Amino acid sequence: MSDKPDISPAGRRFISALLVACALLLVAEFIIHRHAYFALEATPLFFALFGFLAFCIVVGGGVLLRKLVMRAPDYYEADDND
Repeated sequence: MSDKPDISPAGRRFISALLVACALLLVAEFIIHRHAYFALEATPLFFALFGFLAFCIVVGGGVLLRKLVMRAPDYYEADDND
C-alpha cells in the first residue's frame, strides 16, 4: 500500500499553482513597500504571522469549546430499559 494520496492531475496542477502563488507573494513581501500606520505593520511577514496566530487561537478555542459542550458518544442511543 502506498503512502502517497491519490490526487488527480487537475488537483496536482491546482496545488502547484497555489505553491507558485505563495512563493511569488513571499518574494513580493520583501520588494513592495507598505504604507503602514504603525511600526509593527511595517515588519516583513507581519500579516502572515498575525493571520496564522489568529487561526491557532480560533482552532484552540474550538477544541476548548468542544470539551465544554460535547455530549457523550452514546447520547442518542435508545435505552433498553424504557
